[in-house]
Amino acid sequence: MFKNGIGRQLIFAATTAVSMIFAVAPSAAQEKVQLTFRQFDPPTEIQGLIAAVDAWNSNHPDVQVKLETMSGGDTLAQLAREIPAGAGPDVQQLAFVWTRDLARSKLLLDLSPLIQSNAPGAGTDDFLALDLATLDGKIFGLPWTADTFSMAYRPDLLQAAGVTNFPDSWDDLAAAAKKLTTEGGGTEQYGFCFPAGSAPDSGMWTLVNYYLWSNGSTLVTEESPGKWKVSVTPEQLAAAMNYFNQFFVDGTAPENLITVNAWGDPELIGGLGRGDCAITFFPPQTFRAAQKQSDKPLLTAPIPKGTEKRISHLGGRALGINPNTKHQKEAWEFVKYLVGPETFKTYNQYPSQKSLLSQLQFPPAEQGYVTMLPLAQTFERYISSPIKVSSMTALINREFGAVFSGQRNPDEAADVIIKELNDLLARGKG
Repeated sequence: MFKNGIGRQLIFAATTAVSMIFAVAPSAAQEKVQLTFRQFDPPTEIQGLIAAVDAWNSNHPDVQVKLETMSGGDTLAQLAREIPAGAGPDVQQLAFVWTRDLARSKLLLDLSPLIQSNAPGAGTDDFLALDLATLDGKIFGLPWTADTFSMAYRPDLLQAAGVTNFPDSWDDLAAAAKKLTTEGGGTEQYGFCFPAGSAPDSGMWTLVNYYLWSNGSTLVTEESPGKWKVSVTPEQLAAAMNYFNQFFVDGTAPENLITVNAWGDPELIGGLGRGDCAITFFPPQTFRAAQKQSDKPLLTAPIPKGTEKRISHLGGRALGINPNTKHQKEAWEFVKYLVGPETFKTYNQYPSQKSLLSQLQFPPAEQGYVTMLPLAQTFERYISSPIKVSSMTALINREFGAVFSGQRNPDEAADVIIKELNDLLARGKG
């Protein structure tokens, strides 16, 4: 028997000690962090990303990442439902053009404090398309992968036609297309093929802007804060229409392309592989699809230059962090890993960091993309304008299509575009 209450004190102390031992175990288990990373690319295109996430998990036993895939069309609606309710993934893949709208809706974490305390790699100045991730001076998404278009071609066909150097300018392209176009003997070969359809989402929009930008013009510009104007002239638009329409007039592009809207259309992918088309334009994933269907080697080359410069558009993906996440520090470390060199050793995409473009090795056949990415510009000026980009796209495709089909002449179509752009600006919406 213990006297003077000492026994009760010792029993209490012992019981407390045992309780503390058992209390520590759950706490230690809770130190393991579980992050969810959601992306929207097709499962067939993310094997390298899966490998990168697996590598992270192997090297970070206390911070495990679960990879989720959701189609791009569902992602925005899902985030709009989840995040206001305090849910959603810790890290989300974003299209460049989504970032500002999500930030305005308070659906993304302001990354500026994290960047200031622990910037990734060579710092934010090293990233392409950071303008699209910035709102009111704050950064809400970190550019991750970048993509653009380049020329794609059959080198054997150019060699057979005596085209020793790939066309350097738009005029050179038109001249080469004539040499590369052949008829007779039961075969037809066209020099240059492109999606010339008039649908609102036609790829013609991309070509038109490349041509205009490279020749020193653009559809709209901001003269002063909040004051926008139509900056392209009727003459510049008519020149672009005449340029592309001439391929159909000369027969150096097949007329059936007037009904083709998508870069990934079998007419273009298969045409390059079969040799029906000697030259076209492709983004990286479409080029890779064409390679798989072609018995002959394919190569890429830079976009033709205009009177002012050589340029293409910059697209891609960014990474955002959920403002509800309970693990900001760990989510930020994972984001920095995704944008870093280790991820791109297995992930078959182009990095948004300019320094990595020179450090990493890319397939020789894809050097056209490596050349164009540093020269590409985003659609930021269009996205910031009072006109919806979708309205501009539909207008351009419709009127260029009207010229190709003979419904309007270039001067008439150019005047229609100028008038409608001014009307859209005046209304302040598309």
